[in-house]
Amino acid sequence: MIHPFVSRMLAFALLTISLVRPALAQLSLPEPSPPTTIKQKIGFTDLTIAYSRPAVKGRTIFGGLVPFGKIWRTGASDATILTVTDPVTLAGKPLPAGSYSLFTIPNRHDWTIILNKHVGGHGLDGYDEKDDVVRFSAKADSSARFYESFTIEVQDLVRNQGNIYLNWANTSVHFPVISNADERVTAEIMDRINVKKEEKPGLYYQAALYYFDQERDTKQALAWAAKAVELKPAFNYLHLQAKLLARTGDYKGAIAAAQKSAQAAQQEKFTDYVTLNNRLIAEWEKKL
Repeated sequence: MIHPFVSRMLAFALLTISLVRPALAQLSLPEPSPPTTIKQKIGFTDLTIAYSRPAVKGRTIFGGLVPFGKIWRTGASDATILTVTDPVTLAGKPLPAGSYSLFTIPNRHDWTIILNKHVGGHGLDGYDEKDDVVRFSAKADSSARFYESFTIEVQDLVRNQGNIYLNWANTSVHFPVISNADERVTAEIMDRINVKKEEKPGLYYQAALYYFDQERDTKQALAWAAKAVELKPAFNYLHLQAKLLARTGDYKGAIAAAQKSAQAAQQEKFTDYVTLNNRLIAEWEKKL
């Protein structure tokens, strides 16, 4: 016969085992919509987008799983969060530096893109239209390929801007993001040249080159290039001056500057610049 104390201990042990078994039976499984974060520098601005990636799994996505005309979390699980370290513009709309939840309203031909200042929600929890910071429309296109997983990309990076793409199944939506780099660079140029009066040939060259690349005020860029050449007639300064003269239509002046650039480059054994200048001279001579 079992002693009552032993009997109680056996019963306790069996109860403990029965309670532990379900916990032991739990498996660690991959998340069905794995989270990810993308980071991209645009100009001086760090752009970060944190989101989760649901899969198609044979389902009809837009107009099915994601109804047309209704607000969507633009991903899965927690709300998608977009962060920028400087003010930017999205599709021409100003967006201050900070973190925002990204929501969308998909339709067959266009989507409404929404940036909202509430960032602590799961899905649509806590969303209130009064907290919207930016709203705009973006065209919905057919994607170049099929996207099994919802995918956000930052592509087409040129100068101080790029495009944000929202891709899933056979649908792709994109909109431009432009950084404030141009304002920052221009402010520095004006401060150092016009206020601090720095007489540095490299500064005038960089300012002229920036304006040339940005296709800004050719007359001003040419004045800065001329000042750089006056302070230091380096072959690369002369080469930029030649290209700016050609942009104004002064091909005779451009050829003369390019010839000086080629001669200076030859002396310093920069044969690539010699070749480039000679090619431009031949091209401009045809326009005289």
